[in-house]
Amino acid sequence: MGTTGNAELILKHAKKSVGALQKAFQIVREKRGAERGMTGAERGMTTDEEQDLLRAMIVMAAAGLDAMVKRLIRDTLPVLVKIDDTVQEGLEVFLVRRIRGEAEAPGGVSGSKFLARILAATSHHDRLTEEYIQDLTGSSLQSGEELIRAAKALGLDPQHLNLKPAELKPIFEIRNKILHELDIDLDATRRKRNLRAMDIMNSHADTLLAVGERFLKGVREKLAKTSA
Repeated sequence: MGTTGNAELILKHAKKSVGALQKAFQIVREKRGAERGMTGAERGMTTDEEQDLLRAMIVMAAAGLDAMVKRLIRDTLPVLVKIDDTVQEGLEVFLVRRIRGEAEAPGGVSGSKFLARILAATSHHDRLTEEYIQDLTGSSLQSGEELIRAAKALGLDPQHLNLKPAELKPIFEIRNKILHELDIDLDATRRKRNLRAMDIMNSHADTLLAVGERFLKGVREKLAKTSA
């Protein structure tokens, strides 16, 4: 499937799952309307079950983007670091920060211990690259800032990818409220969970998947140029 094949597969399944949830929402809503002889706006406020389908769309889209970008880093960074100066510079910056103790180290490994681990490896470059990949993929990529960091690590221009933290922030805030707070609003007077609009949630899910598509396109183009 090529260097980006695994990431492409992940994004494909994420899009398929989000599409299935969007379709399920429409089916459930139309069925409820038909049973009551209502159409369009007459169906009124969405039910709790319909709201959960909308929430699931955002969670699935965010999970797919996270998994796809991490797979893209794992599969392509070892290649890109050998052929792309920007990616190589990122690796060098990571090495300096880790030796100085400026970067967060898993398990509290000191800079000197980290350096010893690199030097003791059979291939210094391969071990350092693996440490860099683990640093990039060790936490959740669920913010605009983290996605920008991932893009730069892959030698991609965040502006060219149209990564806008201000646009992504409210989407990830909704995702976090759903996963970590069950989307509950204790101050609400009636329904104790935040009500999500269908059009907005569909748009948010599509936005996250589109970011994944741009990541893939950017890396594919970079690999194609260097192999030509």
